[in-house]
Amino acid sequence: MLVGKAILVVEDEPMIAMMLDDLLADLGCRVLGPAADMDQAQALVDADSCDAAIIDLNLNGKMALPLIEILRKRGVPVIVATGYGSSTSGLPDGCRVVAKPYAIQHVEEALRACFTD
Repeated sequence: MLVGKAILVVEDEPMIAMMLDDLLADLGCRVLGPAADMDQAQALVDADSCDAAIIDLNLNGKMALPLIEILRKRGVPVIVATGYGSSTSGLPDGCRVVAKPYAIQHVEEALRACFTD
């Protein structure tokens, strides 16, 4: 189900970004990024299409809501990683939330759900 899917990763913590990259590669996904800030993320979005995205809500103090909104308007499933709890309040409709710190299996479950709904 996930093999060959292009997944955008936007994460400002290098260790978490590397962990996500490894997980996605193990699942057979094609990783776009990781992007560490909004400018890098926007450049990736402009240059390539993605099947889903995993986005840290707070990128070095800057909220990623504009990027999330752009992706949702394009119909891209978005998983929001956040340390602010699992509430979807204030997020565009249809976003999945994975609360930080998260177990990698929660990310995998959320990603699989993006393609089964």
